[in-house]
Amino acid sequence: MNPVDKIREQRRNTLLQGLAARPHPKKILPLDAIRSIGIIAHGLNDQEQIALSQFTHHLTARGTMVRKIELPSYADELLDKSGLPKSDFTQFFTSYHYDLLINATSPEDLFGLYVTLNTESNMRVIYHDTSLPLSRLNEDTYDLIIRSSNPFDLTRYLTELLNLLVNIRKQ
Repeated sequence: MNPVDKIREQRRNTLLQGLAARPHPKKILPLDAIRSIGIIAHGLNDQEQIALSQFTHHLTARGTMVRKIELPSYADELLDKSGLPKSDFTQFFTSYHYDLLINATSPEDLFGLYVTLNTESNMRVIYHDTSLPLSRLNEDTYDLIIRSSNPFDLTRYLTELLNLLVNIRKQ
């Protein structure tokens, strides 16, 4: 790794650690109490786009506001020199507070982690394939980690998440 890349990586890590250190009020809500959902995605294929569209339609029909931010597969102009998304791209999404924030990217995806850390929410969720390592930063960032020994499948992830949220009871 050349010195410039090393400096960029250090800057990025310092920034992410600083964002993760900010207080995050955690509040687990049942599905019926969730009024707003934010979804973070990166480079979805056609099948995943359909699954996400069906998920969004289902929740919108229940009266839940759903907002999505997606980084296309080839969108270098939306990233800064450190590989993090530019604020003018994320500002519309991150300016809202969500009851539930769903990261539909892999835990190693800097876009998903960065947007999650810059977005106010009650509950942060991510999927983790247990055959891969999970960083301490990700463990500290997310309130609910859906773990499976299977590779990421968006349809299964969203279905499991809905099942969990339905089973949470109000106290």
